[in-house]
This record gives sequence, C-alpha cells and structure tokens, in this order.
Amino acid sequence: MTSPEASSSEAYGAFAYAYDKGLGARFFKAARRLLEEVMERYPTSRRTHLDLACGTGLAVQYFAKNGWKSTGVDASYAMLGLAQKRAPRVVAGDLRALPFRGRFARITCLYDSLNHMLDREDLVAAFRSVRSVMDHDSLFFFDVNHPDIYPAVWGMAEPYVSAGDDYRLEIATSYRKRDKAAKALVTGWAVLDGERILIEETHHQRAYSEREITSALSDAGMHVVEVVDFDPYDEVGGAGGAEGVKLFFVCAAK
Repeated sequence: MTSPEASSSEAYGAFAYAYDKGLGARFFKAARRLLEEVMERYPTSRRTHLDLACGTGLAVQYFAKNGWKSTGVDASYAMLGLAQKRAPRVVAGDLRALPFRGRFARITCLYDSLNHMLDREDLVAAFRSVRSVMDHDSLFFFDVNHPDIYPAVWGMAEPYVSAGDDYRLEIATSYRKRDKAAKALVTGWAVLDGERILIEETHHQRAYSEREITSALSDAGMHVVEVVDFDPYDEVGGAGGAEGVKLFFVCAAK
C-alpha cells in the first residue's frame, strides 16, 4: 500500500512531467530566441549563469551546452528530479533566500515565475536575493505576465488543454481584478513508471504592472535597462483587448 507521502510525491512528479511536456518545452523554445537576442546585445566575457525557478532544467541545459557554467535553483523537488536528468548543477532553494555566496554574470528567471510572489514584500525580497548574487556588471533577465493578460486570458471560460500519449494537462483559470489575484486549477494525469498518476493542484499568481516591477527593483538595488513586449507563441497578443502577453526585463545593479 502506498503511503500518503508517496502518493503526494508521485502526484507532484506527474505534474512536473506533464508540465514539461505540455508547457515547459514549448515556452522555452520561444524564450530561447529572445534570450539569444538580448545576450547578443549585452555580451560578457564571464560565463557564469544562474537560472531561478529553473523548473525542469531547460534553460540550465541550454546555457551549459553553450559553454556556460550554469546552475539552476528551484523550490520543487519534483521539478528538480527532472532537471537533474538534463543538467546536474541544480539545487533546492527559495528565490527569496538564495543559497549562494558567489556571483553570476547572467541570471535568468523565466515562465512568469515571479508572478507567484503574491505580495510586494515577497517580490522585493526575491529581487534583493537576486541582487546579492550580482556583480556591478551582472545582468538579470526575467519575464512576467503582462497585467492585461489576466482579465483577457485568465478570465476566459475555456481551459487550456495539452495532451499526449502519456499525459493530459488541463488548466482552468480565473482572475479577481480588485486584488489582482489569479488562480489556476490544474488537473489531468501522467504515466510514470507504467502507472497513471492523477494531477490536481491549485496555483496562485498576482498581476504586476511595469511600474510596480520597476519600483520593486529599485527598492532592491537594481534598475531597468530594457523592457521588451514578448508574445512567446505569436498567437495570443491583443486577445480581449490585452496590449501584450509578457514583459521581459533586462536589469542591472545600481
């Protein structure tokens, strides 16, 4: 008989696997093009890279294959379990208290991970933690969801669905404008070691405007170098009156 702890671990592993198949690889394929553009605009001779909320390790794998000493950090052991198959330099840690003493030339945080900081205090804490691993010439690249995308897309009645032979992922979203709170009910299944494991999770996000992000960065000792409007799939922009899909920030230490 499987213990509750093991069942929970398997369920998280099923979500990590389905997420990697249904969203992770698809998003990173688009994000990689933008990363290549900004890396070309802002070159560096130092080849140290840190990926925050690294998930299943796609960015760490990409940087490592391109000659970088790349490290990933994530709070999810299930995600890290998949990440280790792609890139061995991954560790468990909280964005708000990074477990590093060294400095990194380039730092990334993708997949709107910072929208999971549900209040400004946590967001500033995450930015201060990032600032603690930056040198004067380091750059921090990250994306957040454009605030317009929440009422336009997260408020839609139809869920997002991705499916394959060994997984199904369905994400039903909602948005509460008065407190900028978004919720995603994630259901589905994935086949792990020949067993079909059910997925049922609830994820929360908060919408942040460009001005709010800039202010939080300033409080943490960073400034914005560039902001890029980014539609990773070239298919959602403008939906329901939304002006953009994601905001991609290039930031430096003050």
